Amino acid sequence: MYREVGAWSEADPPPGSVVVGYNGRDHSREALMWGAQEAVQQGAPLLVVFAANYPGMNVDPGPGLFERDPGALDAAYDVTGRGVAEVMAAYPGLWVAGATEVTSAAQAMTAASKEATLVVLGSRGYGRVAGALLNSVGFAVAARAACPVIVVKDGTAARPAGPEHRVVVGTDGSAPAGAAVRFAADRAAAAVATLEILTCTGGHLVDNVDERELRASAAQIAESAADQLRGSHPGLHVTTRVEDCPAELALLGAASDAGLVVVGTRGRGAFEGMFLGSVSHAVIHGADCAVAIVDEGQA
Repeated sequence: MYREVGAWSEADPPPGSVVVGYNGRDHSREALMWGAQEAVQQGAPLLVVFAANYPGMNVDPGPGLFERDPGALDAAYDVTGRGVAEVMAAYPGLWVAGATEVTSAAQAMTAASKEATLVVLGSRGYGRVAGALLNSVGFAVAARAACPVIVVKDGTAARPAGPEHRVVVGTDGSAPAGAAVRFAADRAAAAVATLEILTCTGGHLVDNVDERELRASAAQIAESAADQLRGSHPGLHVTTRVEDCPAELALLGAASDAGLVVVGTRGRGAFEGMFLGSVSHAVIHGADCAVAIVDEGQA
């Protein structure tokens, strides 16, 4: 099924949709296929959003007036339509819709997140020194979205979470970390993947606490989270790991052979570095796999 949803109007998407940002480029096509698979696993509709906010979209017929350039409008609809058609060809039974919006990509995706269950974005991944500009849309949407956000880089869609590639989540035992852990467990269960719960000591003493006690505390946090998930997600294979290094290094290392890394947006306590914004930023544009960003209360 295909229809235009809120074309040029920012109308609400179907409630509970998986929303994918799409612009026809390779990195957005990878996000498109990732989002389609998520929609299939969740039994949710898929909304393909193209933000067509580029020069030449508007024409000026007179002082104080403007209107859409019909040629640019048709071209924008074509981009959206191609994305919808590609998903329908790959997943014939999936409910798919397209929305074309004249606004920035960050604004369009943030607005669409209000009724969505998940937002999926593509990103051009050029390694760990790429800089924030390459992921500016991902950062902006992750900071403002009303639902979890997954950023899919070039080349990572070929390595989705599943039996061959685990889901990794970092936790510090805080409430925001709990939201990330629950989301990670749901994704791992849906993908039939192993879930690895990662804690870290930061690689240094904290408040004069003996290093062995700190490591034992980190291990206890991970095991406590694992025990809860074994009750709420029977059949899910859960493992734990403690790393004696800063949080971003632990998560980036785990991303090298994972299918998905899940991070929270903030945290407190002895392991507070695990969920500070700087860690989320480092993982988004440094990880070698897809990254999910979950805020407290979203999962």
